[in-house]
Amino acid sequence: MTTSPTIPPMSFDATLAVTVGAFLLACWYFIWTSRPTQLRAATAAMSSGPGPEQSTRKAGGPSNGDAENSASGAAGAAASTYEPSIADVLVTKAMLRKALRLPPEIIGTIIDLAEYWPHTTTAIGPTSDGASVEPATVIVRHTEGNNNRFLLRCPPLGLHRWERASSDGDVPPAEQMEPRARPPGEEFSTDDFQELVAAPVSLLAHPCRRLVFTIRSHDQGWGGAPGDRGTYHGSWTWFEVGLERWCKTSPGQTQHHQRPSLQPEDLCTVIPEVVWDAPADRYVFNQPLLPSESLKIQCNVTATRTTRVHRVVWSYTDDIDPDFNVEAAEEQLAQKGRGKATGNGRFVRELKLGDVVTVWAKTRFPHWANHVESVKVDVYYAV
Repeated sequence: MTTSPTIPPMSFDATLAVTVGAFLLACWYFIWTSRPTQLRAATAAMSSGPGPEQSTRKAGGPSNGDAENSASGAAGAAASTYEPSIADVLVTKAMLRKALRLPPEIIGTIIDLAEYWPHTTTAIGPTSDGASVEPATVIVRHTEGNNNRFLLRCPPLGLHRWERASSDGDVPPAEQMEPRARPPGEEFSTDDFQELVAAPVSLLAHPCRRLVFTIRSHDQGWGGAPGDRGTYHGSWTWFEVGLERWCKTSPGQTQHHQRPSLQPEDLCTVIPEVVWDAPADRYVFNQPLLPSESLKIQCNVTATRTTRVHRVVWSYTDDIDPDFNVEAAEEQLAQKGRGKATGNGRFVRELKLGDVVTVWAKTRFPHWANHVESVKVDVYYAV
């Protein structure tokens, strides 16, 4: 009589299995309930066959003068996606930490994968609720000498309690105060900004995750080469991103700041470059003639008077290197009116805590005009 071989019992760690199972279930439930529209649409698309990009775009591409540009493809989320507050994110992180005893690094990864970030919104022009934030329409003309026009500045990155009015009640709101040509100097550290936050939250040195620019604009409606009309080629009206920062010292100031004042009049300008004008005996902005391929957000459709809406997304995960992926930079960026070097995610990843993002409207050559109806910037960041 033969006996069947004895199979040794498998080692089984019940605690580990339960922990991993609970972890996966909690993560999926958290992501599913937090972002219902986008994730459920993606799940339905995966089960029916089309790729994720097909599930988020309208058939036939942009219509009614609207266009959406995203270097990563999936970054253009539906407008109905739930937008969490800072409290929502902190509570969710506390729940994951308390229930599953996960380390902060894992929790941070879960939050980033879910794109569960708070954000700030800054806008000029007509808003979504029908109200209007002055100025309602800005026309930037080369012939008027204002061919480099500052439009708006966002709140300092990661500091959601920024006062939106200057200390002087007679000046415009902080978002619209004209920048001063003050070069950057010694920078403040993350700890310097941490002291300004009245909450037991450790701030990240590089918290930015996404910038979303929504621009309604058009040019003068004529001019340029005949073959360029209706395309983005040959357009000499466009928008560029800028950057401001509070500094301890600066060649353009006599005072040494011990801590960030968070007042717009004390900001130093990193982008555009600030240079010394010897004949004028003062600092001025250096505004190059040609668009910067690493800073150009969007240009207008050439010689087209119809207003277009461009929604441009810059993400920290973008990875189109213009030096090694020339074809993608041309097809996904340049042909859509974006700068060829804006799809690598570098600008977003290098933003520091307390940095201030700005937007400039630009025009070159006589008779060209940039008609700006509205500009909105959404800044998403991790906490």
